[in-house]
Amino acid sequence: MPYGRHRKGRGMRLLNPIALLCLQKNSAHGYSLMESLAEYGLSNFDVSMLYRALHQMEAFGWVSSALEEESSQGPPRRVYHITSLGENILKEYISDLEKHLEHTQKIIQDYKALTNQH
Repeated sequence: MPYGRHRKGRGMRLLNPIALLCLQKNSAHGYSLMESLAEYGLSNFDVSMLYRALHQMEAFGWVSSALEEESSQGPPRRVYHITSLGENILKEYISDLEKHLEHTQKIIQDYKALTNQH
């Protein structure tokens, strides 16, 4: 399997924690959430993937949503909010990411040590 395809899958595994983090900062509708995800390196993916993740997180009770009318013209938008359960799940995700960061740093350190020997 080419590395690039694997790398994209790894980034998408971060969709839930990044979406929860963005919603902890501010409640948002899907398209504005897409812009926030790009700040964390998640871009160039189909918005339907985000909506599937949001619907799943809502089914799990991690987020809630409501139709809200904005001052602009047009139909109401579904705005997502993180729940207290979602905040707890985000804490677990962050804990796991911290553990993976330690392992990732060790991999990089060992790789650099080996490549500097040659």
